Amino acid sequence: MKFERTFDHKLPTALLAIDRIADGPVLAACFDGVYRVDPRDGAGERIGGHQSYCSGVRALSETRFVTSGYDGRLLWWDLGEPEPVRELPLHGFWSWELARSPDGRLLASVTGQYLAGSYRYDPAESDEPTVRVVDAETGEVVGSYSMLPSVQAVAFSPDSRFVAAGNLMGQVRVWDIASGELKADIKSEDFTSWGIIKSHCYIGGIHALRFSPDGERVIAAGMGPMRDPMAGNGKQRWQEFAWTEPGAPKVRETKEDQAGEGLMEALEFTGDGSAFLMAGRLRGGNWNAALFDFASGDRIADMKSGYRITDVVYDQQLEEFWVAGTQGQPDRLKDDGTFAWFGRLERYKLVP
Repeated sequence: MKFERTFDHKLPTALLAIDRIADGPVLAACFDGVYRVDPRDGAGERIGGHQSYCSGVRALSETRFVTSGYDGRLLWWDLGEPEPVRELPLHGFWSWELARSPDGRLLASVTGQYLAGSYRYDPAESDEPTVRVVDAETGEVVGSYSMLPSVQAVAFSPDSRFVAAGNLMGQVRVWDIASGELKADIKSEDFTSWGIIKSHCYIGGIHALRFSPDGERVIAAGMGPMRDPMAGNGKQRWQEFAWTEPGAPKVRETKEDQAGEGLMEALEFTGDGSAFLMAGRLRGGNWNAALFDFASGDRIADMKSGYRITDVVYDQQLEEFWVAGTQGQPDRLKDDGTFAWFGRLERYKLVP
């Protein structure tokens, strides 16, 4: 099995997140705002922005969607309106990631600034909740939870009853949204690095989370530990935890002979739940996006995109993966006074 590219488009700046409105445009959260892109011919336009980077985007209906940003705000948009229809100041720091529940009723956003809590440079507790759940229709905050910052990944369970979040220190927590009860508290030592050679602080953590299709497992992705975190040469890593069982044991992880080096930042299941795609940066090896069979955990397809992948979304209508990211960042103007476009949006199908 292999990936075959079916769509290739560039945008002016890096893409940090994407989503697609059913039978409509692809929405792209970029450094300089949110764009809509026609999935047929790539025609696109910037339709708004935040006071800083736009870090997340989730479609709510055929015309409405929500974005998050490094300004800590959520903005509700309508495709027919030039300005946001609602604004919610949600965090005092960045929104690292935005998730939508499968039933479309809830949104979750995670935040947290890594500040040294002691001479050991372990993270200080946040002065605000680092995980928040919001009613997608009204904007009301319906859940607020805490874990050590920075909290970089968030996901809902398939039945929309639970929310999971992952942080810098390799911790995953799962809460019951209705009751606020903490249902699982998982700690993995395999995602976080302490800078021994230089950069004497913690680096890495969990950058993507997904529940299994049956909701019984949670999969975390990131990068393995390194002696020199600045090298970025940790193992491309995912781990799977049985969060509903006592102690939430780790049950599987990337097989050592199937992983290269680099930070993994995105996870997404296929429509039938038989496999999942993990993607991110390439530091060493042959791939930065790979499809894994969920039954066996084996890598069954891979590719080298040539750029850092920041988000992936499975398109149920097309039965293909949308892939977003950034191909470097220009450090000088072209002769015409503009910067070269470095945002990437592609689509891939799986072929035998």
